[in-house]
Formats: sequence, structure tokens, C-alpha cells
Amino acid sequence: MNRYKLIAYAMDFSSFLLKSGIAEDIKNIILFGSVARGDFDSESDIDIFVDTGKGRAIKNKLTKLLSTFEKSETQEKWKLQGLNNSISVKTGELERWELYRSIITCGILLYGKYERMPKDAKYHILFVLDFRKMERSRKIKIWRKLYGYRQKVGEKLIESKGFLEELSGKKIKRSVIAVPAEQKEKMLDFIKKYGINHKTIEIWAERL
Repeated sequence: MNRYKLIAYAMDFSSFLLKSGIAEDIKNIILFGSVARGDFDSESDIDIFVDTGKGRAIKNKLTKLLSTFEKSETQEKWKLQGLNNSISVKTGELERWELYRSIITCGILLYGKYERMPKDAKYHILFVLDFRKMERSRKIKIWRKLYGYRQKVGEKLIESKGFLEELSGKKIKRSVIAVPAEQKEKMLDFIKKYGINHKTIEIWAERL
């Protein structure tokens, strides 16, 4: 099943909730879990979190609303398109929820003004670099420029700061680095200059 169809289905359910009697009690509706991350399969639930301070009263109403939605014409239309994934609804106050950090880092906002992030979290870009098709001599040259090096010549120790350090970045593991988001373009210029294949991932982290 196409991920965007699953998201559209979740949006239809959100719209259904916003037309119900509990709409005024809803702060945010957030898609989270495997569909939001993109690592779902045909049997994955569509996980939806309803952010509300009303607690158990809303939870009971949501259970009934979900049951009604599953019998609706909208649901039938999606079934005809081959969508059989079940919706799983969680509710509560987002900041008190056990999956708070996961939801705010990977979640997709379906409704509401969603601006909260972990305390002291900073925006970084994760670069996954691929050197597999490069000659070893070229790789070593790039690594020295990127990570810096220390070399002893006779009694003298020569040290050179790497480009990554200049960007206040950090090596996470082999061929995986992170830089502050504001340094993204400089890192991309370096990658383009040396013809490095790569992937990028946006992350929020309190520390690396």
C-alpha cells in the first residue's frame, strides 16, 4: 500500500473526528509509528495520537467514534482501494505520554498547531556518506580533509583540523556524520566538490 494513501486515510479519520462532538476538546491529531516513519508493512496499524487534556472521558468517546468510522461509507471506499490497515488511536496529554519524544520527532501533524520540541533539542542534519565506488587513495584524501589528521614527522607532530570540526559537526560512526542545520549548505558544497554519494536525514537532538 502506498504510504501517501495511508496518510490520506488517516486524514479522513481526523476530519471525521473534527466533525464530531469532541472537536473542541482536541488540541492536536498526530500520525506516528511506522506509517509516519515510512517503515510500515501491509499489516501495520495506522497509529494516531489525539492530544487532549480531557482524559478518560474522551478515550471512551474515541472508541465509539472509531467503531462508527469503521462502518462508514468513507471506510468502505478505502477498502475498495485495497486498504485494510487498522487504525489504532491513543489519547492523552502529549507531553505526559511515554512515546512523547518519538511522536514529536517522527510524527506527522494532521490537525493543530504543533510546535513543541524536547527541551534543549537542536536541529541537525545527519549525512550518510557512501565511499564504496571510490579508489582508496581518493577516499583517504577526502577523509583527511573531512576529519583532520595527526601525523608525526621525525620529532614533530603535525595536526590538521578537519572540515567537520570547523562546522561544529561530529562523526557518529563510520561514514555517518552530523552537522548543525545552519551548516547544511557548507557540508553539501563539500560533498559536491568531492563527488560523494550521500543521503541526508533531519533530526532533533539534545546532544550528539
